[in-house]
Amino acid sequence: MTRRTLSVDAAIVGGGISGLWLANLLVGRGLSVVICEPRGVGGVQTLASQGIVHGGNKYALQGAAPLAGALKGMPDRWRACLGGTGEIDLRGVGLLADRIDIRIGDDTIEADDLVLDVPSLVRRLARPLAHRIVATRVSPDSLVGNPSGVGRIELDACTIHARVYVLAAGAGNTTLSQQAGFPRAPLRHRPLRQTIVRLRRGVRVYAHWMSSPRDAEPTLTVTSHGSQLRIGGAVADAGANRDEAAQVVLVKDLLRQAFPSIDVESAGFETFVAARAEPASNAIRDLPDAYVVRHGNCLLCLPVKLSLAPRLGDLVLAELGNLEPAKDGWSGDPNSRVAYATSPYTRFPC
Repeated sequence: MTRRTLSVDAAIVGGGISGLWLANLLVGRGLSVVICEPRGVGGVQTLASQGIVHGGNKYALQGAAPLAGALKGMPDRWRACLGGTGEIDLRGVGLLADRIDIRIGDDTIEADDLVLDVPSLVRRLARPLAHRIVATRVSPDSLVGNPSGVGRIELDACTIHARVYVLAAGAGNTTLSQQAGFPRAPLRHRPLRQTIVRLRRGVRVYAHWMSSPRDAEPTLTVTSHGSQLRIGGAVADAGANRDEAAQVVLVKDLLRQAFPSIDVESAGFETFVAARAEPASNAIRDLPDAYVVRHGNCLLCLPVKLSLAPRLGDLVLAELGNLEPAKDGWSGDPNSRVAYATSPYTRFPC
């Protein structure tokens, strides 16, 4: 078999929200792109999210927070995309809720947040990229360096030459960035124990609930998905230090306090742990924006929140400047089919 060589304008490592969003932007500007994603598009961190497009309200409850400022305009940008007038056409993506309640004691604030059906978002972003996805893992040893950063990616099936290399691999960015020659990147992996509640009868709840007005962040973030509730918030942040049984007992008790009309006694509960890759900080609210750092011809990218994918796009396009498409760039494999990652909430590919 003849070994292939793919020459592209941009090689993107990672097929979660970052890689898919950036690939759509670049292809829309006429650039040739390859996406390397071995597990199926949707990745790990993206499909573990609750699909919330934050407007920053929950991070501004105890005064100004840098992340609240970055998030402020995101719901409107996503709404434009959902309507087909934004930077990426997301018509057809499921919109589960157009607002989220923030409940603090007896007070309720309506937040300008959206809740999206994440599998439909992944499918919409991946559909126009099917012929550009290479289902192969990029290990650190696959990155061959040169004085400009990365010279090529050597894979079992092909060699990839790119003008720019984009590391958008979530937790995998740590070792990849070191191999690419970045100074030690200040990244961290923050584990969360998410809870799934399977109800006998579905309810519509989209809410952040604060157990105390003094809390900096919501104790519970609850989103409805048919007859399933997905539970995040501070209880998920601290839950990585608890086993499943202890987490379930605590979540049940908090749901009884916060939403007494929900029948938790007949519900089924399960949990899973997912690690979020983030820039290091004392708290996520202290981060100022999506994260893009450049070293030579290589960009290290983290969106911080799914909401900030448009800002990640802004920052990457600013780094690329007026990059024009190269002649004879790889146009993709017309026989490729998209393989999707499995959602931790359903155990099925998205």
